[in-house]
Order: sequence, then structure tokens, then C-alpha cells
Amino acid sequence: MAAGTPANIYIDTAVTQGAIPSQLWRNLAQGGEEPKDMIAPIIPLVKELQPQLIRVDHLYDYYDVYKNPNEFDFSKLDGVVKSIIATGAKPLLSLSYTPANMAKNNQNAGEPENWGNWYSLVKATSKRYSADQKIDGIYYEVWNEPDLFGSWKYNKSPNYSQLYTQTAKAIIDGAPVKNYKIGGPAITGFYPNWIKSLFKTASENNLPLDFISWHKYSKNPDDYQKDILDLSQILTQYPAYFSIEKFITEVGPDSEPSAWYDNSLSGIHLISLATRLSGQVHRIFPFEIVDGPNKRSDLSTGWGLITHPSNGSKPKPRYQAIKLLNQLNGQRLSSGGDGTWVTSLSTINKGIIQTLVVNYDPNNSHLETVPITYQNINNGQYQIKTSRYLGSSTSKSITITNDIYSDKFYLEPNSAILIEIIPQ
Repeated sequence: MAAGTPANIYIDTAVTQGAIPSQLWRNLAQGGEEPKDMIAPIIPLVKELQPQLIRVDHLYDYYDVYKNPNEFDFSKLDGVVKSIIATGAKPLLSLSYTPANMAKNNQNAGEPENWGNWYSLVKATSKRYSADQKIDGIYYEVWNEPDLFGSWKYNKSPNYSQLYTQTAKAIIDGAPVKNYKIGGPAITGFYPNWIKSLFKTASENNLPLDFISWHKYSKNPDDYQKDILDLSQILTQYPAYFSIEKFITEVGPDSEPSAWYDNSLSGIHLISLATRLSGQVHRIFPFEIVDGPNKRSDLSTGWGLITHPSNGSKPKPRYQAIKLLNQLNGQRLSSGGDGTWVTSLSTINKGIIQTLVVNYDPNNSHLETVPITYQNINNGQYQIKTSRYLGSSTSKSITITNDIYSDKFYLEPNSAILIEIIPQ
């Protein structure tokens, strides 16, 4: 992104575009760091982020649910589900993996030796949480990274279409009253043939497919946009799924734990994604909530938004990025003029106008002075408050006399500001 376009942002305060899509970033994912409830020790910290969905995987190989055919122990998984609900979120249960004592190859994530055993396990899961406990709004995601864990294939054995078919039918069998959603395939990247195959499988077998999911780790925002464009093109071939929910159920700048995860770059990356992907995908899930107990590399304590309890349970900069995003409230405002590096998101709520502006450059070199113009703004006295991500706030008073307010804002490389225009 060496060459690009500077921003010249304009906002029409008289044109709203529906509620601000805060559901985009109010989701979290926890990976398989420890075979125990990792959310319980940090419930108050997680609750502050106002999550709507929390994703967990390794349900069956970590929490010892499967004992023998038709013998299950949900006590450990129950604790995880209760902790998620205690944060104010609903669970997104990534149904994974086959435990070794169920798999053909005696390894976790392998194809089941007997599909009936897998079916019974999944059926018992949906029955427990969606039918017996009546937890509304659970999302059941069929597997986690099937192209990696278990080496599943979309077109040959071990076959993901068979896995999805068996799993979806088992979910419905366990909870006939559908107060949940089913989707997948949670692949390691956006692979069009996998998506097409799942659309075909669901359509031909009359199976529910409520959301489509994939993972993305990249520092380049264009990579995320390309995936969405590719999905849009696929959806022209499968119009029945045009309105399907689109989830990136793991998001981050790097698939390996890097220094970014311990500094402000991961936060700026997330803020930039939120401004760019609003209205294009329904939800993204920053990976992950809390670090594992051991350092993943010499560069980073891990992918977490929060350090491991053994390292103090300290919020990292990406945690603060979500808190900044959560300050946006009300109706989204019509705007334009975003540039290559600088992007924005604007709202109006009870007369207060908010604009979140972020300057993201993976090379950490681009600075910009950004013109911002507010059109159709009511004349009168206002306070302009500017709050910097991980920094201080300033304010000034202005008088608007011609229904327009224009100003310029200096943004250093990888910085963000929240501008609030408050009537006096």
C-alpha cells in the first residue's frame, strides 16, 4: 500500500442508514489453550466489552464430554457455557473435535469410526443446551478449521459434506424447536470451492444453513475485502442464500503470535477493519480472548486481548480498541471520502454526532492531515471533543452558522480518534 489516496471525509448528518452495526465487533473467540474454562477467571473484564457472541472450540476433545457411545458428561462444558452467559453473551459452539476414542485413526479430529456415535454426541449437545436448558440464540458451527484439523475435504474422503449433513441432522434431532442457528465451515481462509460445496450440500439435502463462516489473518485490509467480493460473486449463483449471515469467526493481523498482539498495532488493525467491513459482513470475532499459560514466542505473550491469569489478567491494547468502538451509539450516518489509509464510521445519537477516524498503515509510516466536513448540521453552539485511542482528550467550543462544519485532524501513523460534536 505504498501508493494510495488521501482521505477527504464528508458526512451528511441528515441522512441515517439504520442502527450502528455494533454487532460486527461485539464478538470474541477463545481458542484451545487449556482444557478448562478459561473465561471464568476473567468474566468481569470480558463483560466490559459487551460481547454478543463468544465462540469456543475443542468442545469434545478438551472437556471430556464423550465417554462411550450414549454415555456423556457435560459437567466441564456446562461451566464454559455458564461463563459465556455470565458475560452477557450467547455461545457460538464450534462443534469440534471427534475425540480420539471415537475416530478411525485414534486421533482427535479424525473421521468417526461409527457416524452414529458422532450423531448421538451432537444430538445430546443440542438437546442439553437448546432444548433442556432452553438457551435461545446459540450458534452451532460445524467444526473448526476442517481443512486443517482432521484434513477434511470438500470433495473427497474424509468428506466435510458428510460431516455437515450428519451434524446438522443431529442438532435438529436433539432440539426440534429451532431456537438456534447452524452454519460453517470455519475454514482457515476463504476458499470458494468449500463455500460452494456447502451451499450445494445444504440446498440438495434440505438442511439448515443460517450462517457461513471462515477465518482470516492478514495485515492487509484488501485481503478481507477480496474475500467478501468473492463471496458476493458466489451468492449470485446461489440466490437462496443471498441474505445469509456472514461471519469471520477468527480475525487477527497474524496467524502466528507476533509483537502486534501486545502493542497498539493490533488495536488499530481491529478499528480499521470495523470501519471498512461495516455493512459487508455481519460479525467478526477477534481471536482470542485470553492468552495461554505459556508464551507463544519471544515476541508476544500470545493472541489474547487479555494476558493469562498467571501474567496478571491485564487488558492489552486490542481490548481497549473494542471499548473505543463500543462508544459509538445510535444511527449510522451517510458518509464518504475514505482513503487508502484513513477510514471512518459516523453516528448520531440524541443529537450528538460521533465520528471514529483511523489511520492504519501496516508499514507504520503514513501520516495524514484529514479534512472532515459535516453537512446539514443544525446551526448553534457545540462542544467538539476529540479523544485519542490510548491517549488523552481535548475539547473546544464552536458556533455553526451555515449548516456546515469543516475541520482538519492530524493523524500520526497507526492512530485513531473519536470526534464528538455535542450540542450546547
